[in-house]
Amino acid sequence: MRDLKMMYGVYLRVGMFSSLVVVILAFLFVPYAEPEPYKLKAEIITMVEEITAQIEKYEEPPPVERPKVAVEAEAEVIEDAIETIATTEFQEDLIRTMPTGPDIEIVPYYKVEVKPKPVFNPTPKYPELAKQAGIEGTTVIKMLVDIDGSVREVKILKSSGNQMLDQSALAAARKSKFTPAKQRDKFVRVWVSRPFKFLLK
Repeated sequence: MRDLKMMYGVYLRVGMFSSLVVVILAFLFVPYAEPEPYKLKAEIITMVEEITAQIEKYEEPPPVERPKVAVEAEAEVIEDAIETIATTEFQEDLIRTMPTGPDIEIVPYYKVEVKPKPVFNPTPKYPELAKQAGIEGTTVIKMLVDIDGSVREVKILKSSGNQMLDQSALAAARKSKFTPAKQRDKFVRVWVSRPFKFLLK
């Protein structure tokens, strides 16, 4: 049993070598059978049809003769064609729109070189109903300062929890005034936030 384990490697090599020799001898001595070419069971008939295209000739219409001298048309004069329109008191109500122009860049507050400074900060009006009910709170408003320092747009950044206080803060924010912001020597728009506190004394 011990001899078989020791001779395992020799037996494996001898077996692989002998199998390789058998395969080589089989390739050398077994004749090669060439495959027979495929034969069609039925003959294929090809048909060629010639198609000729003929272009029909149409007779061209005779050229139209143009007048050699321009003939002036007679002007028709209609008398009594002018009618008077009665005056009315109707006044057209035109809807005023802001002039359209190139879009102005909105720059974040932290990137602005010359930041806007408050010129007029109105105090919001304390709603009477909220005052009687003893409601207090703080509303933070986000304002878009335009290139002329006016407030173009307002948004509620943080609500006070009461609609009356929020509306009063929005009304005061719209009336605020700032110095315009600058970026690279150019006036730009910028968002500015401001808290509006409602406290009862």
